Amino acid sequence: GLAAAQGDADAQGTLGAMHDDGEGGPQDLVEARRLYGLAAAQGHARAQYRLGGMLANGEGGPEDCAEARRLFGLAAAQGNAHAQCFLGSMHDAGEGGPQD
Repeated sequence: GLAAAQGDADAQGTLGAMHDDGEGGPQDLVEARRLYGLAAAQGHARAQYRLGGMLANGEGGPEDCAEARRLFGLAAAQGNAHAQCFLGSMHDAGEGGPQD
């Protein structure tokens, strides 16, 4: 709601997760992706991780492995262990950038 509309990154990330998971209403991956994007742009690590997953899998819009890898890198740098794991896998497989 209101806090998300007013630009609160935590609220945007939480509301994005609710839309992503279909919690409290029907699942809406397009809206989840939008809300995660707003929170991620403010440096919200969990939103960066969740948006990266959506982009890597083409959920709620087109697949973009390069952007997913970038977002996983941002979240990983903030200590998000899940993002660190996915980032390592993407580097290993050469997804979204060079293999290394």
